[in-house]
Amino acid sequence: MQIKHHIAAALIGLAQIAAPVAAHAADAPYKLGYLVDASGPQSTTLKPTFDAFQLYVAQLNRSGGINGRQVEVVTRDIQSDTSRSLNALEQLKGEGVSAVLGLGATNTHAPVYAAAQRLGLPVIAANPINIPVVLPPVKPYAFGLGQELSLAGIVGGHFAHQVRPQGKTLACVAFEVPGSILSCNKLLAQAKAEGYQHAELYTVPIGQRDFRPVVDKLAALAPDVIADCLGREHVAALLPVLASSAWHGVFLSMDTGIGEKTLIDAIPATAKLEVYSYTRFVSGGDGTGPQVEALRAALKAANLPDNDASYAGGWALGLAVGAALRQCAGACGPDALRSALEHVDIDSGGLTGAHITFTSQDHYGPSAWRLYRYDASSKRFTPVGGWLRIGSDGKLAA
Repeated sequence: MQIKHHIAAALIGLAQIAAPVAAHAADAPYKLGYLVDASGPQSTTLKPTFDAFQLYVAQLNRSGGINGRQVEVVTRDIQSDTSRSLNALEQLKGEGVSAVLGLGATNTHAPVYAAAQRLGLPVIAANPINIPVVLPPVKPYAFGLGQELSLAGIVGGHFAHQVRPQGKTLACVAFEVPGSILSCNKLLAQAKAEGYQHAELYTVPIGQRDFRPVVDKLAALAPDVIADCLGREHVAALLPVLASSAWHGVFLSMDTGIGEKTLIDAIPATAKLEVYSYTRFVSGGDGTGPQVEALRAALKAANLPDNDASYAGGWALGLAVGAALRQCAGACGPDALRSALEHVDIDSGGLTGAHITFTSQDHYGPSAWRLYRYDASSKRFTPVGGWLRIGSDGKLAA
C-alpha cells in the first residue's frame, strides 16, 4: 500500500509539472522564418515586401495575435546568395519554425525549394518574384504569393499588344538568370501570338548599371515597345538613358519590386516616351477596401510612402499566412501548417483583383494583374481598365 501511495503521489506531482508546461506550449508564439535580401544586390527590390509583412504582423500581435498566440518572425539576411539561403533554411528548421517565407533573387529559389522539400518545411515565396516551381503540378511544400515570372510574362505580352495594338516589333531586357529570361521569353511569345511579328531578347548581368551599350542596340532595333524583367536599381539606371536616346516608343515596366517612385524619378521631364507599369497588387493611391485602408494607415504610421505595390504584396502575405494559422490546431508544426495553407481562400480586401487562394492541387492560384499609365502632367500612374485575370495554367480570362 505504501508503494502505491508513493506512485500515486509521483503521478500527481508529474501532472502538476506537466500542466504549466502544456499551458506554456499552448501560449507559445507561432514561429515563422523569413529569408530576405536586406543588404545584398536585390535589397531595394525585395525589402519593401518584408517591411509591409512586418507591419501586418505587428498590428496582428497588438490586437491579440491568432488563437490567443503571438506570431514571431525569425529573419535571416541571405543577400540573394544560394549558400546563405540554404544555411539559413537549415538554421530555421533547427529553431522550430513552421514555415519559411520571402526568399531572395530567383537564382536562389529552386535550391531553397528542393532543400525545403527534404526538410519537410513549407516555403512561401513572397512578392514580387516567384518561379514556376509554385505552379501545378503541386510540389508538397512549395507555395507562392507574388508575381510568378512565367505568368507575368504572359500578362506582359498581352499588355504590350493592348498598348500598341498595331505594333510589329518588341524587345525585352532581362537579367542573365533563368527566371528573368523565362519571363521575357514568355512575354515575347505572347505578344507574337497576339500579332507582333518580331521579338528580341536582350540580357544583362545582374550587376549591370551602365545601360548605354544596351540602349544603343535597342535604339537600332527601333521596337514599338520595350519591356523588361529587371530590378529596382537597374530600371532606375536604364530609363533615363532610354529617354535621352533617339528611340521614342512605349516602355512597359514589369513591376518586379520596382515601385512607382523609381519610375517617376527616372523619367526626365523632357522624355518623349510613353511609360506603363503592371503588377499583381495595387499600386500607389489605387484601390479601395478594408485591407487597402489598413495598409495605408500602417504605412503612414511607419513614415513609409504609399507608392509601392510591394507593400501591398507584403500585407497580402500576412493575410494568407494568418488565414492558415487560424485553421491550424495545436502546435501547428510544418506539416499541419502546410495542410492549413491548402485551404486558404480569402478576399484580399482590395489589395488585388482576385481572391488569394491555395488548394491541395494549386499552391499559387488564379491571379489578377493591372496596367498603369504614367501621366507626365500630374506625375502619377493611373490605372488603365480593370483587372486582367489569369489562371495558374497560364490561360488568360476572356
